[in-house]
Amino acid sequence: MTIASSLAAKQPRLLAAFKHIIAQNHLAHAYLFAGMEGAGQSELATWIAQRLFCRHVVDGEPDGTCEECTRIATGQHPDIVMVAPTGQRIHVDQVRYLKAEFSKSAVEGNRKLFIIKDAELMTASAANSLLKFIEEPSGNVTALLLTTNKQLLLPTIISRTQVIEFPPLPAKVLQQTFEAAGIPAKQAQMLRHLTNSVTQAQALLVDDWLPQASEHLWQWFQQVVKGDARSFVGVQTTLVGLAKEHEQQLVMLDLVAALFQDLLQLHFQVDTAAELSFGQYQNDLTKLTETLNDQQLVVATELALTAKRQLASNISFQNVLEGLTLKLWPIFRHSA
Repeated sequence: MTIASSLAAKQPRLLAAFKHIIAQNHLAHAYLFAGMEGAGQSELATWIAQRLFCRHVVDGEPDGTCEECTRIATGQHPDIVMVAPTGQRIHVDQVRYLKAEFSKSAVEGNRKLFIIKDAELMTASAANSLLKFIEEPSGNVTALLLTTNKQLLLPTIISRTQVIEFPPLPAKVLQQTFEAAGIPAKQAQMLRHLTNSVTQAQALLVDDWLPQASEHLWQWFQQVVKGDARSFVGVQTTLVGLAKEHEQQLVMLDLVAALFQDLLQLHFQVDTAAELSFGQYQNDLTKLTETLNDQQLVVATELALTAKRQLASNISFQNVLEGLTLKLWPIFRHSA
């Protein structure tokens, strides 16, 4: 599948929009592509690069096979500068490299393109050092910042870019895509709330990690709603051991948020059981919603949603979950 056909399947409206923007020569100096993993941010960034540099554009489409397009696809074009995290962060020295490149002229033409992957992983100092370019662009330069967690970026970065939201792929299409890749239906149902990427979905199933994580998380949740002290102990004895890697910790917190969103959806009847992340526990979740009022559910869900932001603030995974556990106890203790 070509990049264009992949984008046409995933994000046809965004592809059409950028065809028009480039044709009208209205490309802005900085964009933030925000959306779930696998929603098409990387593909659109590559398509834009090929469209700008391709020598044989036909009907607004790069041919994908010329020397320029091939070098872009393999990351070897000198006028396209790409930065990605080293380890768990994008560090200030990487942004210094970007800033140095900003001041240089294009090597082969009159345009330069900068692509920053996982932009939410910039350190605060790295993000701040990038602000000057975004505020005062010079020359024929465009920066594309790609993220799966827009809420983790500095507000100043967001306010100085044109934010392009990548909607999740349609649930039915994504379910079929995952199942076609050999992922069981029940696991696909949970995974499509976590990622649009088949590769990432398959990685989460290695050694049955996701089924184990969701099962133990459900056990923790059942103890939390009863105010059971074992839920606090279980964070260290079970959940921390299951999520040793940073990416696993992020997914675990996504699962926590998804669980509380399921509660909210059932309580307000805004979705069907087929759309739940934890659909296998629908009956238990429904009974629980009957004991909670609107405010309790909203407060609990907000706590769950902010947990991931705390992890990004260098609070340890264990401390984030233990703190969440302690904050949730009184909410459920006062349920009807």
